[in-house]
Amino acid sequence: MLYPGAKIDYKTTIEKNCAVVCVKGGKLEISNCAIKEGTQIIADANGKIFIKDSFIGRNCVIAAKNMINIKKGCLIAEMVVIRDQDHDFNSVNENRKKDKFITAPICIEEDVWLASKATILKGVTIGAGAVIAASAVVKTNVPAKELWGGLPAKFIKKII
Repeated sequence: MLYPGAKIDYKTTIEKNCAVVCVKGGKLEISNCAIKEGTQIIADANGKIFIKDSFIGRNCVIAAKNMINIKKGCLIAEMVVIRDQDHDFNSVNENRKKDKFITAPICIEEDVWLASKATILKGVTIGAGAVIAASAVVKTNVPAKELWGGLPAKFIKKII
């Protein structure tokens, strides 16, 4: 098997021009999902990605060097970026061959809606039923059933 750490069930649909990659040592589990055209899902070495019963729109990027867990019922619009790593700029060397990263896991709880072009950064947990507005950049935890938006994302209102 090309990606021994990858498990994608028969209920998952993946449209054309997608890249689903599980680097040796990584773990990737996708079940009962719709993944639309142009999306990239990358579990790097030692990275883990779990996606269950969710919709992922066109041209999204989900990249893990640590762990990303997307629980059931999530709606992820087009061009959303979810990355659990940043470059460690203190370790960058001149030839850029040994860049290091600062990583922290991301958890997106059940029934979350990530609107178009939202970005979710390392170490964030988004609570169940939360909504992230279009083009928001989330760098802190979002409680359940709240609407957040902006750059950086901030609380807008409770969702009833």
